[in-house]
Amino acid sequence: MAGLTANTSVSSSELNHEKRTRSNSSGTASTPSSSFDYAPGDADDSSGSRVAVPYSLKSVEALLSLSKTATLDDLTEMVEKCKQMVLESDQCTEERKWLVRRLIELRLRAQELRETSDVSSLETQVILGHHLVPQKYQISSSGPVYCDHCSAAIWLMLQSWYMCNDCGYCCHWKCITDIRRVCANVVASEAGGYIFTKEICPEKGLSAQLYRCAECHTKITFTITKGLSLPCFGSPFRQTESAWVEPRLCDYTGLYFCQRCHWNTPAVIPARVIRNWDLDPRKVSRSASQLLGLLNERPVLPLEELNPKLFTLVPDLSLLKRLREELQMMKKYLVFCPDADFQGLPWRAGLRNHMIENSGNYSMKDLIDLQNGVLMEEIRVAYDAMRNHITESCELCYARGHLCEICGNDEVIFPWDASAVCCHQCNAVHHRVCWSKRNHCCPKCARIKKRLTKEIENCQSDQEDST
Repeated sequence: MAGLTANTSVSSSELNHEKRTRSNSSGTASTPSSSFDYAPGDADDSSGSRVAVPYSLKSVEALLSLSKTATLDDLTEMVEKCKQMVLESDQCTEERKWLVRRLIELRLRAQELRETSDVSSLETQVILGHHLVPQKYQISSSGPVYCDHCSAAIWLMLQSWYMCNDCGYCCHWKCITDIRRVCANVVASEAGGYIFTKEICPEKGLSAQLYRCAECHTKITFTITKGLSLPCFGSPFRQTESAWVEPRLCDYTGLYFCQRCHWNTPAVIPARVIRNWDLDPRKVSRSASQLLGLLNERPVLPLEELNPKLFTLVPDLSLLKRLREELQMMKKYLVFCPDADFQGLPWRAGLRNHMIENSGNYSMKDLIDLQNGVLMEEIRVAYDAMRNHITESCELCYARGHLCEICGNDEVIFPWDASAVCCHQCNAVHHRVCWSKRNHCCPKCARIKKRLTKEIENCQSDQEDST
């Protein structure tokens, strides 16, 4: 009950705000719903006995009593009566404080009855690809949690709410049946990655959307409203006296959204990075933000296929590509070494696995960390650890080195050495200088070709003798 008493002033301000909103009902209804539209969790039945009832409300107490036999319909009717009485009472009076306190208790009891009558509310719900898991009484360590459907705050300790295990979609218990957004994990799986990588903000115009939100299909126009709660940068909503209620453009999809579906969340746009190497965050919708967050660490960008000129314009990107190719050469030595396997090389070298699996795919996190210098430091550390193991620490890996067949020198060389070159056909390694002197002709390839030619000639001669 102490927590309910502490929140009395907050609830009173919310009721005042709701009263002002009713008086301005002629404006555009694009505000987040009042907190009284949400049903909290549990109530304290003993609270009424510990708080003195004002003398003027003695006759009303029986009408708003919290009896154990009250049904959900009875509680709903009492909530409406209590709500009306709160709006009609004077501000900062004992009567209003008691009514607000009783209104909270009634709503808590009504929510408790809804949850106990609906057994499925305690189970995982699958809606539009979302795997929504109940999160009742779960405390978030990342800050406030807001509903992705109505954009209102979720009272973590009072309300039942759901969160998708795949994309992080959060919603109230009462909003679960009104979800219209497809799970970002489903969208990413069907598209195989990012949807827009070639076009930067492919805007079609608000008229192409029939002046409706691209997600919830709410009418969106350029109008002025007063005294409404509107989303703002960094937080889903804030109080404003006068603000433009305008459609918000998503820089990723090029579509327009309302304030409930677009919270001005900043995100790095893949198309801008691929085309212009522009890593400045842009404002995107909630659906795009969840999709970009889900794909942030997935290596689904074949960067060289999408824009090969980018490697010539960004020196660090070209260097990263060369280092990845050399790491893949080192991996061929380490996968057959027992000592390397005991040390966890190359998989536990502190490097992202896809960096040594292939040299063509990148994730958005890779490109952002490359710009910040974080990725290049990781590459250098892993590169030095793997190279030192092969060339200095392990005799078995060192014995698998190569000798230049052209000059016959006893120097052991490896494919990733700056002074060495590897034949793409037979994988023989030679000194780069010796390779140039032989006009890029590999003696091993010539020897293999000569042997094959001789075998073919022998086969032909044997066939002629048999005939």
